[in-house]
Amino acid sequence: MQIYNSRRLDSNTRFILAIIAGFFAAIIAGILYGLLSSVLRVEVSIVFVFIGWCIGYVVRVVGRGVHLRFAIVGAIMTLIAIFIGDIIAMIGFNNLFSFAIIGSSINLSGLPALINIWAASLLSTSINNILRLLFRAIGVYFGYQYARVL
Repeated sequence: MQIYNSRRLDSNTRFILAIIAGFFAAIIAGILYGLLSSVLRVEVSIVFVFIGWCIGYVVRVVGRGVHLRFAIVGAIMTLIAIFIGDIIAMIGFNNLFSFAIIGSSINLSGLPALINIWAASLLSTSINNILRLLFRAIGVYFGYQYARVL
């Protein structure tokens, strides 16, 4: 005798829900960090480790998956949160939408211009930037490590 549970989600449905929940968590965490950093005018890089853990936790709780794909989603969503947080901290939340419009008039176009600015700010050769990259890498690692059930 087979008993069917119609409310049970299969692995693919949980994976899609984990992607959606992780994306919303990344947007919320990135905006909160960006606003906090732009208001305080101080960068607290240890927060990226906490952001990675939070996003990994959200993906793990929603997805309840043991596969590597859940860990990759956690890492990618953490990277998205870090990108959003850094961009908002650099140019401000109000200027974020006007940059996409004004950026096209100075031979830059929206998102690629934001990625170029973000990469240029992280890849300069200073000990502070090495530490900034290290904390971001640890945050991505936490997002990767805590996103799946072990």
